[in-house]
Amino acid sequence: MEQQILELISGRGHRLTQPRRAVVREMARAGGPVSARAIHEALAAAETDLATVYRTLHWLVELGVARTVVTGGAERFELVADDRHSHHLRCDACGTIRTVSVCGLDRAVLERIEREYGFAVDHHRLTFHGRCAGCRP
Repeated sequence: MEQQILELISGRGHRLTQPRRAVVREMARAGGPVSARAIHEALAAAETDLATVYRTLHWLVELGVARTVVTGGAERFELVADDRHSHHLRCDACGTIRTVSVCGLDRAVLERIEREYGFAVDHHRLTFHGRCAGCRP
């Protein structure tokens, strides 16, 4: 996904500075939602400072190649090819957040929302809360 995101950014005429590349690389390596602090800690001190990491993350969100994931606690970010559909599992014990491809909403639910509330759903984000395998008794 890293290469795909870098090509999207450069294809839109934006500069790919070394700090921007480093942030995208660490996000891709994380493979899911990651905090700015975790990205900064993973980077060598010479690569970028924490303020640059935050600026880069918010810039990536503005470009539509990353999204903010807030499910309690620290704001996290993840790379996306399409920001219209997102599902996560959040462990309420340890705070781990994992991106999943399973969708809890089928077409019938979306049609019911439209029918009962007059609201046409364009996209959704869904977070399942519970305990991960490492935190369950």
